[in-house]
Amino acid sequence: MGLDAVEILMEVEESFGITIPEDRASMVRTVGDLYAIVLEETSDITRDNTSCVTAATFYSLRRHLIPYVPNPSAIRPTTSVAESLRRRDRPRLWAKLQYEMDLRFPPLQRPGWLRLLAVLITATIGWLVLASSLISDRPGLTGIMTLLSVVLAGLILAVVTKPFAICTAPSYSDYRGLVTQIVSLNYAKLSESSNTWNASDVWNVLQWIIVEQLGVKKQAVTLNANFVYDLGMD
Repeated sequence: MGLDAVEILMEVEESFGITIPEDRASMVRTVGDLYAIVLEETSDITRDNTSCVTAATFYSLRRHLIPYVPNPSAIRPTTSVAESLRRRDRPRLWAKLQYEMDLRFPPLQRPGWLRLLAVLITATIGWLVLASSLISDRPGLTGIMTLLSVVLAGLILAVVTKPFAICTAPSYSDYRGLVTQIVSLNYAKLSESSNTWNASDVWNVLQWIIVEQLGVKKQAVTLNANFVYDLGMD
């Protein structure tokens, strides 16, 4: 089982609050195989499958936004998150909503230009260390010093640029995407608290997990899609 498969299974288990037996996990070939396992592992929990966790989460989020936005009732699933939440207030509000709702939210992102700059700085530092090591009298340390310098530079830049993580990601640019990700990150807790189980919600969560882990398009994640041959899983 490759690392991609392990990461997907771990995320699925955490999101749904289940444990997938190793012998069953090794038999998964398609998305439909994994979907069937998740449905089976959650079938012993009594739920009202006529309700929808996603819809309930959307309305809960909108209620929690009342003190922070001018007209929360105007927020629709297609409303832009960036346009409704001011950029400078977004990190503080993100933290407050997570605390008040007691849910995990997807992390805010650094601007694209800043991420690119960080990569260039890290690469430059690594190149300088590599170049200086090659002309020194201890070439044996070249690889180690280069690796350590790149890791250290990356960690420092991650800390320094943390305050600039104020942007929404393309996957949750609107409230539909945001709620889908919130549900995906907290499905077990949300379904338990609302006594709700819905096969459509399970599919949406599973689909999002695969998209995020493998970097594929949502349209490619179908029941018949083979993880290795169709989705490129290692």
